[in-house]
Amino acid sequence: MIAELASLGLDFPRWQDALEAAHASGALQVSGEVRDGQVLQYDDPSGARLIILAVEPYGAFAGLYGGISATGHISMVNDVVGVIDVVADSPELQTSGQSAPVVASVTASVAQGPSMADAATLEYQQLQIAALGVDVATFDSPAAFASAGGGELGVVESAGMADLNSGARAPHAGARIAVEATDVVKRTNALTGQDFWLATVQQPFEFTVALPASAIAAPPAPGHPLIVSGTVHMTATAVEAAGCSPGGCGSGACGCGGH
Repeated sequence: MIAELASLGLDFPRWQDALEAAHASGALQVSGEVRDGQVLQYDDPSGARLIILAVEPYGAFAGLYGGISATGHISMVNDVVGVIDVVADSPELQTSGQSAPVVASVTASVAQGPSMADAATLEYQQLQIAALGVDVATFDSPAAFASAGGGELGVVESAGMADLNSGARAPHAGARIAVEATDVVKRTNALTGQDFWLATVQQPFEFTVALPASAIAAPPAPGHPLIVSGTVHMTATAVEAAGCSPGGCGSGACGCGGH
């Protein structure tokens, strides 16, 4: 099992199996042109996404589209991984021309990364950030989490950022979270028929967490948060600005950003 794929209802034993299934669906599309090669993308109706870099250095990664939005700056490290500086933007700051404060910095696999890899930092992007569960546990209350030895909530610790700063490992998008999540919904992946869960996180910044079907026996009662703790793979999608061509942000087809 590949954990981040299972969290999107794509429980295949090998990446190759997932890519072959996406190709066989007939829904695989070209999302960009990079260095005389193509970037291919499969968007499942459930929100699950697969991106395939069909040019050197080659590779594939998973993502999610359609979740809650946040604002941030994107600085790509390579074709796949970028640094996301999430900012606390507001209409008041935009009107005054002041810079929005950075509330968190994480590394993430960026859906448009191959097209952005050679670009300068893109500021004030509307982003859909997601955490794909890798090794997570859920609790039905903060008290249950505390009883199990849990600590502070509202925490996203980006191992990818720490390793990037130290140079200890190749760039990656791993992180550890301990957060309260709400609006828990079950989705069914159309490619596989497998269920998975999505939930919305507000603190320390807005993002969506994706979990395999086995992570939750039943959604929490209305008004009660779900506690999610463990390791995740962070992903991000730049939301296409109104009036952009299908290439979206980073394609050179439109201007992006709010300041």
